[in-house]
Amino acid sequence: MVDPVTATLSTYSYVAIVIFLLVVILIIRPVTIRIGRRIKIYLNIATVPPLGVLILLLCRAIDIDVVAIGFLGSFGVQPWAILILFYSLAYICISLDMTGVFQFCAFWVSRKAGNRGMLAFTLFFILTSVMSGLTSNDVVILTGTVFLSYFTKVSDIRPTAFLMSEFTTANIASMALYIGNPTNVVVSEAYKISFITYSAWMLLPTVACILIAYVVLRILFRGDYYLPRHINPPDADPKDVLVDPNGAIFGLVLLACCLCTLVGTSFASVPVWMVTLPFAGIMFVRDIQHDLGVNISRLWKQRKPRSVANTTAKDYDDVSIKPTIHSSDDNIEMHTIPLPTPSVHTITTIPTEPFEVPLSALSVMQSTSFAASIQTKKEPKYFKWFFRGLRWFAKRFPTIYAVFLRMPWSILPFSLGMFILIEALAELGWIGIFATAMSVFTKNYVTAVFGMVFVSIIACQLLNNLPMTILFTQIIQHPNFTQHVDSDATMQGFLLGLIVGSNLGACLTLVGSLAGIMFEHILKTKGIYELGYFQFLKWNLIILPAIAVGACGVLIGEIWFMYER
Repeated sequence: MVDPVTATLSTYSYVAIVIFLLVVILIIRPVTIRIGRRIKIYLNIATVPPLGVLILLLCRAIDIDVVAIGFLGSFGVQPWAILILFYSLAYICISLDMTGVFQFCAFWVSRKAGNRGMLAFTLFFILTSVMSGLTSNDVVILTGTVFLSYFTKVSDIRPTAFLMSEFTTANIASMALYIGNPTNVVVSEAYKISFITYSAWMLLPTVACILIAYVVLRILFRGDYYLPRHINPPDADPKDVLVDPNGAIFGLVLLACCLCTLVGTSFASVPVWMVTLPFAGIMFVRDIQHDLGVNISRLWKQRKPRSVANTTAKDYDDVSIKPTIHSSDDNIEMHTIPLPTPSVHTITTIPTEPFEVPLSALSVMQSTSFAASIQTKKEPKYFKWFFRGLRWFAKRFPTIYAVFLRMPWSILPFSLGMFILIEALAELGWIGIFATAMSVFTKNYVTAVFGMVFVSIIACQLLNNLPMTILFTQIIQHPNFTQHVDSDATMQGFLLGLIVGSNLGACLTLVGSLAGIMFEHILKTKGIYELGYFQFLKWNLIILPAIAVGACGVLIGEIWFMYER
């Protein structure tokens, strides 16, 4: 292994940085290469990082030890533990979303606002902030964007103000909790920041940013052009989309217990993944119980089919759905499939008139690809047994099948590949150079906060926020950087600035985060072109600076109070 302090650049170093930059470009703008009529090569978020690692191995720029360290971790960062935490929470949140509880909240807010446009904007601002704060920004983007696209279309208003509000609050409120964003986890794991310590530092900046964002958005979108005083809200009963009330209650209680346990165990220094994994297991068992129709209090009694809007289970065998959105991965094709027997996904009402029963569970499933099947156009002869088993599983366990289809599996190869590539850059001397450059901000905690926040926000637009956070975590741990830091207050300024920058960096361009890429994809499938790349950038050039300066001011005040007063 190369000494990280004395490492110098070599030919392999330049090869590695070129491969790394190409990987980032292809993550942001995926490419499909056709070879003949049938063969396609997909260079996207799931395939490019592992391919980059493979190329470096083949050209002997790195060895297998670098790959092992990239997976097992270094400098306190454990990629495998971060992924367990991420997927545990993802399962809980997606399973909870399948019950229709988030759509219920959206329709309930819509009904409370009535025809008052300003009140509707304010209530949705609060709803998306709370949802993102308690779950994650990805959950809000996936569920909120679909609903607001529908809501603004039915209300005959421009979607710009509502969608900008949703995206901004989703990425601000995700700063509040340790689990709100994978970038929070990366920094916290690297420096052993506990759940409660993290929240103690980040709650106040989050609240301040949300308040500043609301004021700026109201000023920016003043007038009837974007926020009319009177709107025509959708006329629907929120209960129509709450497809599993008992499951919603169970999921909310489970999520609350998980958060409380994280707070309690933070005093005992229990790894966070050890807390979230059992709760995900409980949710998984509950989903199995629901799919099997097992009544815990009557285990030995015969299963009774669930009644659904005067539609029998037999009737559903002939019903099919056609998802309106393809997966973000181009190599996944969605096809019409039979709807399984009634379960947590089963709708309570089926609309017969356009928008009569808006965004029912069926339309939610269609819009977010809840129950879309992953299959080829022709089943290969030698894999019929696999597809037969997959169809059986989908029919027998529809809840688990649908949740697993919605899980962000592409994050797995993406994250592991990026961890290994960052480790390769460290091994080949680049991290030391970047660390020396960043040391210019080590004069005091004020320069540390402002420097890290604004550099990381800009870097997000070039690297995407998760790779940026992995890279900068290594940079501020490098000896070339730490030898210039002369106080705990300054180091704390860099840590908190990195957390803020990795979250707010998503609020500048659509390529600043994975959530932005998903957001853009959903808008295109919904036919909303008012928030393209440059329109989105134009609005955020006004919104983001005010929020970032406000966040820096609060962080500086907190550090002064804790270290300097």
